[in-house]
Amino acid sequence: MAQPRARGFADRCPHCGCEITNRSEGRSETSDGSCGCALCCLAQNLERPEIDREAILIWMPEFTQGAVNALVHRVHSSFARHGKPVSWPLDPLPPNSPGDLLAASSAYAALVERSVIAKQRLGTSSPRDLAEALSFVSPSSYARRHELLGGARLLSLGRFFVDGYDIYPRLLVKERLASILRR
Repeated sequence: MAQPRARGFADRCPHCGCEITNRSEGRSETSDGSCGCALCCLAQNLERPEIDREAILIWMPEFTQGAVNALVHRVHSSFARHGKPVSWPLDPLPPNSPGDLLAASSAYAALVERSVIAKQRLGTSSPRDLAEALSFVSPSSYARRHELLGGARLLSLGRFFVDGYDIYPRLLVKERLASILRR
């Protein structure tokens, strides 16, 4: 049996590969009993009380959910590293902003635009609406959900609520500090 790791030791999310620095925050048990980072937890738990404030649906069949989450994590980390808020909608950036920040903003905006396609294809970009619709489908249709929803992905809006508080900015700070300490 594996020994528990020391507090603050960086684990990796089994779904997207992003580092997770603390087992008690931003790492959650999912419905299948596996653990994941905050972003992967959102994608696996559409019934969360604040899900529509935490994420939107996008249509992006060319990326897996894990790839979307890894990309978004990098975007959020870039904003946090520059002291910028990470939650959508983003504050406008001045044109003389660092190149990595402008690239992160552009990538995030392009991902958010994919919510329009999700709304056209699914009739909604709300994760809660999708979860509710899935609760009413027949067992045979539910079993085919990957076929029917193949391009639907969840895009984090840079928020992760626990007990009514958005802890996501704090998680990003902890990851940044852990990264600095490992150097």
